[in-house]
Amino acid sequence: MPNKRPEPIGTLFPLGGPVPPDLIVGRRGEIEELGSRLREGMSTMLAGERRTGKTTVCAAVCDQLRSEGALVIEIDVPERPDSRALLQLIIDACSRASLVNAGRAALRFARPTIEKLLSEGGVPLDLSTIGRDPKELPARAVLSLPAELARHSGKRVLLFLDELQRVVDYADGEAVLCDLIDLYGASSNTIVLVDGSNERALNGMFGAPVHFGKLVDRIELGALIPLSAWREPLTQRFACAGIELVESAREELLEWSKGRPYATMAAARYTALSAQRTDSGAADDFEVRMGIDEAERRLRDDGA
Repeated sequence: MPNKRPEPIGTLFPLGGPVPPDLIVGRRGEIEELGSRLREGMSTMLAGERRTGKTTVCAAVCDQLRSEGALVIEIDVPERPDSRALLQLIIDACSRASLVNAGRAALRFARPTIEKLLSEGGVPLDLSTIGRDPKELPARAVLSLPAELARHSGKRVLLFLDELQRVVDYADGEAVLCDLIDLYGASSNTIVLVDGSNERALNGMFGAPVHFGKLVDRIELGALIPLSAWREPLTQRFACAGIELVESAREELLEWSKGRPYATMAAARYTALSAQRTDSGAADDFEVRMGIDEAERRLRDDGA
Protein backbone atom coordinates (compact mmCIF):
# COMPACT_ATOMS: atom_id res chain seq x y z
CA MET A 1 0.00 0.00 0.00
CA PRO A 2 1.48 3.39 -0.94
CA ASN A 3 2.42 5.81 1.84
CA LYS A 4 -0.01 8.64 2.53
CA ARG A 5 1.08 11.87 0.90
CA PRO A 6 2.34 14.41 3.47
CA GLU A 7 0.08 17.39 4.13
CA PRO A 8 1.38 20.89 3.33
CA ILE A 9 3.24 22.58 6.18
CA GLY A 10 1.38 25.83 5.60
CA THR A 11 -1.93 24.02 6.17
CA LEU A 12 -0.78 22.18 9.29
CA PHE A 13 0.79 25.26 10.90
CA PRO A 14 -1.34 28.26 9.84
CA LEU A 15 -0.22 31.84 10.51
CA GLY A 16 -2.30 34.94 9.93
CA GLY A 17 -6.08 34.85 10.05
CA PRO A 18 -8.46 32.56 11.94
CA VAL A 19 -7.33 28.97 12.43
CA PRO A 20 -9.75 26.35 11.01
CA PRO A 21 -11.84 24.75 13.80
CA ASP A 22 -10.22 21.31 13.38
CA LEU A 23 -6.76 22.82 13.93
CA ILE A 24 -7.51 24.88 17.05
CA VAL A 25 -5.37 23.92 20.04
CA GLY A 26 -6.33 24.33 23.68
CA ARG A 27 -9.26 26.75 23.39
CA ARG A 28 -12.19 24.35 23.82
CA GLY A 29 -13.16 25.78 27.21
CA GLU A 30 -13.12 29.36 25.94
CA ILE A 31 -15.18 28.41 22.87
CA GLU A 32 -17.75 26.63 25.03
CA GLU A 33 -18.02 29.55 27.47
CA LEU A 34 -18.40 32.16 24.74
CA GLY A 35 -20.95 30.05 22.87
CA SER A 36 -22.96 29.51 26.04
CA ARG A 37 -23.10 33.25 26.74
CA LEU A 38 -24.31 34.01 23.23
CA ARG A 39 -26.93 31.27 23.29
CA GLU A 40 -28.28 32.87 26.46
CA GLY A 41 -28.65 36.17 24.61
CA MET A 42 -25.69 37.89 26.28
CA SER A 43 -23.80 40.18 23.91
CA THR A 44 -20.09 39.78 24.62
CA MET A 45 -16.67 41.23 23.88
CA LEU A 46 -13.65 38.91 23.79
CA ALA A 47 -10.59 41.01 24.64
CA GLY A 48 -6.91 40.20 24.89
CA GLU A 49 -3.44 40.72 23.51
CA ARG A 50 -2.64 40.59 19.81
CA ARG A 51 -1.99 37.20 18.23
CA THR A 52 -3.66 35.20 20.99
CA GLY A 53 -6.45 33.75 18.84
CA LYS A 54 -9.41 36.02 19.61
CA THR A 55 -10.72 35.96 16.05
CA THR A 56 -10.14 32.21 15.86
CA VAL A 57 -12.24 31.61 18.98
CA CYS A 58 -14.98 33.97 17.80
CA ALA A 59 -15.06 32.41 14.32
CA ALA A 60 -15.39 28.92 15.81
CA VAL A 61 -18.36 30.07 17.89
CA CYS A 62 -19.92 31.72 14.84
CA ASP A 63 -19.65 28.41 12.98
CA GLN A 64 -21.35 26.59 15.85
CA LEU A 65 -24.27 29.01 16.08
CA ARG A 66 -24.65 29.04 12.30
CA SER A 67 -24.90 25.24 12.31
CA GLU A 68 -27.60 25.56 14.99
CA GLY A 69 -29.71 27.76 12.74
CA ALA A 70 -28.65 31.29 13.67
CA LEU A 71 -28.13 33.87 10.95
CA VAL A 72 -24.54 35.09 11.36
CA ILE A 73 -23.39 38.45 10.01
CA GLU A 74 -19.57 38.67 10.18
CA ILE A 75 -17.83 42.03 9.68
CA ASP A 76 -14.09 42.73 9.74
CA VAL A 77 -14.13 46.34 10.92
CA PRO A 78 -11.85 48.40 8.63
CA GLU A 79 -9.38 51.09 9.64
CA ARG A 80 -10.78 54.23 8.04
CA PRO A 81 -11.32 57.92 8.89
CA ASP A 82 -15.07 57.41 9.34
CA SER A 83 -17.77 54.73 9.34
CA ARG A 84 -18.57 54.75 5.60
CA ALA A 85 -16.65 51.56 4.72
CA LEU A 86 -17.95 49.76 7.82
CA LEU A 87 -21.55 50.63 6.99
CA GLN A 88 -21.09 49.48 3.40
CA LEU A 89 -19.72 46.15 4.64
CA ILE A 90 -22.80 45.71 6.83
CA ILE A 91 -25.13 46.43 3.90
CA ASP A 92 -23.26 43.97 1.69
CA ALA A 93 -23.10 41.23 4.34
CA CYS A 94 -26.80 41.55 5.15
CA SER A 95 -27.67 41.50 1.44
CA ARG A 96 -25.72 38.26 0.98
CA ALA A 97 -27.38 36.55 3.91
CA SER A 98 -29.70 33.64 3.17
CA LEU A 99 -33.08 33.39 4.83
CA VAL A 100 -35.05 30.16 5.23
CA ASN A 101 -38.55 30.47 3.85
CA ALA A 102 -41.06 29.75 6.58
CA GLY A 103 -41.92 26.06 6.65
CA ARG A 104 -39.61 25.21 3.75
CA ALA A 105 -36.07 24.04 3.22
CA ALA A 106 -35.56 26.43 0.31
CA LEU A 107 -33.44 29.55 0.79
CA ARG A 108 -33.93 33.06 -0.46
CA PHE A 109 -31.35 35.82 -0.34
CA ALA A 110 -32.02 38.80 1.91
CA ARG A 111 -31.10 41.42 -0.69
CA PRO A 112 -34.71 42.33 -1.65
CA THR A 113 -35.53 42.77 2.04
CA ILE A 114 -32.46 44.95 2.57
CA GLU A 115 -33.25 47.04 -0.52
CA LYS A 116 -36.79 47.63 0.71
CA LEU A 117 -35.70 48.54 4.23
CA LEU A 118 -33.07 50.99 3.00
CA SER A 119 -35.30 52.55 0.37
CA GLU A 120 -37.97 53.23 3.00
CA GLY A 121 -35.38 55.28 4.87
CA GLY A 122 -34.02 56.95 1.74
CA VAL A 123 -30.71 55.09 2.05
CA PRO A 124 -28.92 53.84 -1.11
CA LEU A 125 -27.33 50.39 -1.40
CA ASP A 126 -24.11 52.15 -2.45
CA LEU A 127 -23.03 54.68 0.17
CA SER A 128 -20.45 56.22 -2.16
CA THR A 129 -23.31 58.30 -3.57
CA ILE A 130 -23.68 60.09 -0.25
CA GLY A 131 -21.68 63.25 0.55
CA ARG A 132 -18.32 63.04 2.26
CA ASP A 133 -19.38 64.58 5.59
CA PRO A 134 -19.62 61.74 8.16
CA LYS A 135 -22.66 63.48 9.64
CA GLU A 136 -24.52 62.66 6.43
CA LEU A 137 -23.97 58.91 6.78
CA PRO A 138 -27.11 56.92 7.72
CA ALA A 139 -25.29 54.99 10.44
CA ARG A 140 -28.28 54.16 12.61
CA ALA A 141 -30.38 52.91 9.70
CA VAL A 142 -27.58 50.63 8.48
CA LEU A 143 -26.64 49.38 11.95
CA SER A 144 -30.26 48.33 12.48
CA LEU A 145 -30.26 45.97 9.45
CA PRO A 146 -29.26 42.81 11.37
CA ALA A 147 -32.14 43.38 13.79
CA GLU A 148 -34.50 43.92 10.85
CA LEU A 149 -33.33 40.64 9.31
CA ALA A 150 -34.06 38.90 12.59
CA ARG A 151 -37.54 40.39 12.64
CA HIS A 152 -38.32 39.47 9.02
CA SER A 153 -36.82 35.97 9.11
CA GLY A 154 -37.88 34.89 12.58
CA LYS A 155 -34.32 33.70 13.13
CA ARG A 156 -31.88 34.72 15.84
CA VAL A 157 -29.10 36.87 14.38
CA LEU A 158 -25.50 37.03 15.59
CA LEU A 159 -23.65 40.18 14.56
CA PHE A 160 -19.87 39.60 14.84
CA LEU A 161 -17.75 42.77 14.63
CA ASP A 162 -14.09 41.81 14.44
CA GLU A 163 -11.68 44.46 15.81
CA LEU A 164 -14.45 46.86 16.75
CA GLN A 165 -12.01 49.03 18.70
CA ARG A 166 -10.95 50.56 15.37
CA VAL A 167 -14.22 52.53 15.43
CA VAL A 168 -12.86 54.64 18.29
CA ASP A 169 -10.64 56.50 15.81
CA TYR A 170 -13.49 57.25 13.37
CA ALA A 171 -14.66 60.85 13.09
CA ASP A 172 -18.15 59.55 13.90
CA GLY A 173 -16.98 56.65 16.06
CA GLU A 174 -18.66 57.75 19.26
CA ALA A 175 -22.03 58.02 17.51
CA VAL A 176 -21.62 54.57 15.94
CA LEU A 177 -20.87 52.92 19.28
CA CYS A 178 -23.75 54.72 20.98
CA ASP A 179 -26.10 53.63 18.18
CA LEU A 180 -25.04 50.00 18.68
CA ILE A 181 -25.84 50.29 22.38
CA ASP A 182 -29.23 51.88 21.71
CA LEU A 183 -30.18 49.35 19.04
CA TYR A 184 -28.99 46.14 20.68
CA GLY A 185 -28.71 46.82 24.39
CA ALA A 186 -32.15 45.33 25.03
CA SER A 187 -32.48 43.16 21.92
CA SER A 188 -33.76 39.61 22.36
CA ASN A 189 -33.36 38.39 18.78
CA THR A 190 -29.99 39.90 17.82
CA ILE A 191 -26.80 39.26 19.79
CA VAL A 192 -23.60 41.21 19.30
CA LEU A 193 -20.15 39.61 19.47
CA VAL A 194 -17.05 41.77 19.27
CA ASP A 195 -13.35 41.34 19.84
CA GLY A 196 -10.52 43.80 20.34
CA SER A 197 -6.85 44.00 21.23
CA ASN A 198 -5.85 47.64 21.64
CA GLU A 199 -6.05 48.64 25.29
CA ARG A 200 -6.16 52.37 24.59
CA ALA A 201 -9.01 51.89 22.16
CA LEU A 202 -10.84 49.56 24.53
CA ASN A 203 -10.66 52.21 27.23
CA GLY A 204 -12.14 54.64 24.70
CA MET A 205 -15.08 52.27 24.29
CA PHE A 206 -15.77 51.39 27.91
CA GLY A 207 -15.05 54.76 29.45
CA ALA A 208 -17.07 57.96 29.27
CA PRO A 209 -19.03 59.01 27.28
CA VAL A 210 -19.72 55.72 25.44
CA HIS A 211 -19.81 53.15 28.27
CA PHE A 212 -19.90 50.19 25.88
CA GLY A 213 -20.32 47.86 28.85
CA LYS A 214 -24.02 48.70 28.70
CA LEU A 215 -24.14 46.47 25.61
CA VAL A 216 -21.51 43.77 26.14
CA ASP A 217 -19.93 41.78 28.91
CA ARG A 218 -16.15 41.89 28.53
CA ILE A 219 -14.17 38.69 29.01
CA GLU A 220 -10.43 38.21 28.60
CA LEU A 221 -8.73 35.56 26.49
CA GLY A 222 -5.57 34.32 28.16
CA ALA A 223 -2.34 34.94 26.29
CA LEU A 224 -0.95 31.44 26.94
CA ILE A 225 -2.19 27.94 26.17
CA PRO A 226 -0.89 25.25 28.61
CA LEU A 227 2.12 23.38 27.27
CA SER A 228 0.37 20.08 27.95
CA ALA A 229 -2.26 21.03 25.37
CA TRP A 230 0.38 21.46 22.66
CA ARG A 231 2.39 18.26 22.92
CA GLU A 232 0.10 15.76 21.21
CA PRO A 233 -1.15 18.11 18.45
CA LEU A 234 2.39 19.18 17.53
CA THR A 235 3.61 15.60 17.35
CA GLN A 236 0.63 14.58 15.23
CA ARG A 237 0.97 17.49 12.81
CA PHE A 238 4.64 16.89 12.22
CA ALA A 239 3.73 13.27 11.51
CA CYS A 240 1.09 14.46 9.02
CA ALA A 241 3.88 16.41 7.30
CA GLY A 242 5.94 13.21 7.11
CA ILE A 243 8.34 14.37 9.83
CA GLU A 244 9.13 12.81 13.21
CA LEU A 245 9.23 15.45 15.96
CA VAL A 246 11.89 14.37 18.45
CA GLU A 247 10.64 14.77 22.02
CA SER A 248 13.59 16.85 23.23
CA ALA A 249 13.15 19.17 20.24
CA ARG A 250 9.46 19.56 20.97
CA GLU A 251 10.18 20.48 24.58
CA GLU A 252 12.80 23.02 23.51
CA LEU A 253 10.26 24.63 21.17
CA LEU A 254 7.63 24.83 23.91
CA GLU A 255 10.11 26.15 26.48
CA TRP A 256 10.86 29.00 24.07
CA SER A 257 7.27 29.79 23.10
CA LYS A 258 5.82 29.45 26.64
CA GLY A 259 2.59 28.34 24.96
CA ARG A 260 1.94 31.62 23.14
CA PRO A 261 -0.28 30.55 20.22
CA TYR A 262 1.29 32.61 17.44
CA ALA A 263 4.87 32.03 18.59
CA THR A 264 4.31 28.29 19.01
CA MET A 265 2.75 27.93 15.58
CA ALA A 266 5.49 30.04 13.94
CA ALA A 267 8.31 28.03 15.53
CA ALA A 268 6.61 24.75 14.59
CA ARG A 269 6.11 25.89 10.98
CA TYR A 270 9.73 26.93 10.47
CA THR A 271 11.06 23.88 12.32
CA ALA A 272 9.11 21.68 9.92
CA LEU A 273 10.45 23.64 6.96
CA SER A 274 14.01 23.24 8.24
CA ALA A 275 13.52 19.48 8.65
CA GLN A 276 12.03 19.27 5.18
CA ARG A 277 15.04 21.04 3.67
CA THR A 278 17.48 18.63 5.30
CA ASP A 279 15.36 15.69 4.10
CA SER A 280 16.21 13.79 7.29
CA GLY A 281 12.64 12.80 8.05
CA ALA A 282 13.01 14.06 11.62
CA ALA A 283 13.02 17.38 13.46
CA ASP A 284 15.67 17.34 16.15
CA ASP A 285 17.22 20.00 18.39
CA PHE A 286 19.14 21.55 15.48
CA GLU A 287 15.98 21.98 13.36
CA VAL A 288 14.12 23.49 16.31
CA ARG A 289 16.86 26.06 16.90
CA MET A 290 16.69 26.98 13.21
CA GLY A 291 12.91 27.20 13.45
CA ILE A 292 13.02 29.39 16.55
CA ASP A 293 15.50 31.77 14.91
CA GLU A 294 13.20 32.21 11.92
CA ALA A 295 10.14 32.54 14.15
CA GLU A 296 11.85 35.31 16.13
CA ARG A 297 12.49 37.19 12.89
CA ARG A 298 8.84 36.72 11.91
CA LEU A 299 7.60 38.03 15.25
CA ARG A 300 9.88 41.08 15.05
CA ASP A 301 8.74 41.87 11.52
CA ASP A 302 5.09 41.39 12.49
CA GLY A 303 5.32 43.32 15.75
CA ALA A 304 3.86 40.35 17.62
